[in-house]
Amino acid sequence: MRTAKAWKAFYRAERESLGRDGLQQLIASAPPLTIAKDGAGAIVFPHTRLTTSGRLPAAAARAVVEAKCDTVLALGVLHGAREQDAPLVQRAKGGDIDALRHLRRIHGPGVAGDREHWVEEFSLDNFQALVEVAAEIAGVRPPKIIARYPFLTGDEPLTMPGLDELRQILAAGATLVATTDPIHEGVGYGTAATELLPRHSEETLRTARQWIQEGFTSLASRDYRAFLDNAQAVRSDFRDVGPIMITLLDAGKVSCRIHELILVDYYDVLDCAEPTWVAAALASFIRR
Repeated sequence: MRTAKAWKAFYRAERESLGRDGLQQLIASAPPLTIAKDGAGAIVFPHTRLTTSGRLPAAAARAVVEAKCDTVLALGVLHGAREQDAPLVQRAKGGDIDALRHLRRIHGPGVAGDREHWVEEFSLDNFQALVEVAAEIAGVRPPKIIARYPFLTGDEPLTMPGLDELRQILAAGATLVATTDPIHEGVGYGTAATELLPRHSEETLRTARQWIQEGFTSLASRDYRAFLDNAQAVRSDFRDVGPIMITLLDAGKVSCRIHELILVDYYDVLDCAEPTWVAAALASFIRR
């Protein structure tokens, strides 16, 4: 399996291949989307291949520019931290107290005591690039993006170090967005041969939507145990980000909606057999 550093290079090369014109076309083709400001909601977008699903993060990018957001708090997935951190991450996931104390927190540039475990991460790179392009098209200055990466959140997000800083950022008027690829399915992700789902199937698309909706509904109701069980079952990388995002929406009921879903092939990138795909979902969570 590729490291975050390798994926970062892959997606950088994809953006370079598309060029400025290609990124502008993604913004132009992005579905219209209204973003909730003042901490009343969040847009959730994927970090999958731009060539197949780029219109979805482009929708989020265009939305924050068109809404004239000054500051965007973007919650990114930390895919295992840096390559050199692999032994520390393994110990933390195994329950080592010292490793957990070191890694279980919200990471990011400018965080007090940050040790740059996020510097090889890629999950917000496409969004940040698309925001710059959307602002250029609109002829405005792009919003400030504050990138934060929750890691090893578990089912007790209220105890997460760094949560207070995020609340302060939102209280100061930032708009909330988050990224996830909510399903990783197929040969390349270790799915059992008897459970493989072909990407080119309407039934598979319906099943994927149902799986994602079940996870998002559990998250919206703050049933973290059910949400994490779903994330493990479908190999969602929302497990750390989701509980922090929903906690930042504060008390009260939250509704969720999947606006668009694309199943993206990865068998060629991972050099493995079909089917191997990742779900790219554009969704919104709104506090009612």
